[in-house]
Amino acid sequence: MFSERKILLVVNPISGDVDKDVIFERIIEKTQSEGYDLRIYPTTGEKDLETIREMVEHIHPERILVAGGDGTISLVAQAVYGIDVIMGIIPAGSANGLSVDFGLSGSVDQAMEVAFGNNTVLIDAVSINGDISLHLSDVGLNALLVKNYENSETRGKLGYAREMLKTLSEHENFQVRITAGDQVIETDALIVIIANAQKYGTGVTINPAGDMSDGMFELVIAKKLDFIETAKILAGNTDFNPEIMQVISVEKADIECIDKEVHFQIDGEYKGTVKHVEAHILKGYIKVAVP
Repeated sequence: MFSERKILLVVNPISGDVDKDVIFERIIEKTQSEGYDLRIYPTTGEKDLETIREMVEHIHPERILVAGGDGTISLVAQAVYGIDVIMGIIPAGSANGLSVDFGLSGSVDQAMEVAFGNNTVLIDAVSINGDISLHLSDVGLNALLVKNYENSETRGKLGYAREMLKTLSEHENFQVRITAGDQVIETDALIVIIANAQKYGTGVTINPAGDMSDGMFELVIAKKLDFIETAKILAGNTDFNPEIMQVISVEKADIECIDKEVHFQIDGEYKGTVKHVEAHILKGYIKVAVP
């Protein structure tokens, strides 16, 4: 039986450029004024998954708040899988893609109002090579951008813009074979996106058909850069030229990079290079507080 008065806050102290002290102050004020028993866990990068799981099983919080980016949110979701708990999101990462998809405000006070609210949705996750993705993962161009951005000294939109120019000059297409059910696609690709959601943290809609609760995920296969097809994505138009862009909805897929290892990222966390990716849907994975 979960206590309705216990709250666990998991915070990534090094994510994004948000002042975590402001988040601490607001949440402490809120929980004290409303009689909650607040526990705080700052992630360390070592055994966070196990530690969060142990804390949840020990204190039985009514909900768990996450102050961090998409990687921290996915970490917490994995830690509480199978446990009846509501996850509230306080956007505090570099891009906050999942928060953008949910329409969460960047304001701490407004995000807290949602995080403590009663409006929730049960969302799916995608298991990718044993890791969990709630948002958007990919092989190719964007994963290299994530790597370059992580290694850069400039943060924010300016940092992304600078690293995008560098990434476009470095990236090379790759040969990929995708098997999904009885469908096999073999093509030259710029990027293959494993999309549970719709939007990147920049607000760009890459998967207009995405629904995080429909029991499916999409593979977005971009074969080359093209202004017209990019404009269609931005406008929410899914009538793509199949020679340039292809989107398929699946429950399971195998992605094989035929000619070389390719850069790979999950929910904004660079994972190195891969030759093979296996992805399958995990329906109704976690309950999230939303506007």
